Amino acid sequence: MKNTNFLLTALLMSALVAVSFTSCKSDDDDDLPSGVEYLSSDSLLIGTWVNKTDTYTETYKITETMFSNGYYEGNNLTVIESSDSSGYIYIKYTKAMNADWSYSENAPDVGKWYAISYKNLTDDTVSISGAYKSGGATSTETLDEAVSEFTIENGYFGTYSDCTRQ
Repeated sequence: MKNTNFLLTALLMSALVAVSFTSCKSDDDDDLPSGVEYLSSDSLLIGTWVNKTDTYTETYKITETMFSNGYYEGNNLTVIESSDSSGYIYIKYTKAMNADWSYSENAPDVGKWYAISYKNLTDDTVSISGAYKSGGATSTETLDEAVSEFTIENGYFGTYSDCTRQ
């Protein structure tokens, strides 16, 4: 009987160890598309950026996990760096545009992916453009689709706002 109890205990312990190893998360488990990374805490992108003209002021807030411009917002922030001073920011909408041009947390694009291009990034300046092209997508279902769709080569990101750090 002692051998049976020992054998059952050993099998149970082996099973628990196997389950604990398979439930551990590794860096490879994130399933991010190739080249996409989470924004690092020391990124120059993090901060509040302002584009002020004679007729309007745009404010962009970027944290490690969130992007907001006062109209649309998103979390799950990831990036692809094209160079030290340019790349793409990807967000999952938490606030987006409705059909009536208003913005809300219940808009059809909420929960879907969007991209923002940036270039000319320095300690004090950056140029930012949200993905837009006539007849183009306003969001995608997955991050993989956003990476494929929202590119300069596909005709998005025609107009950039020149911002300074606030």
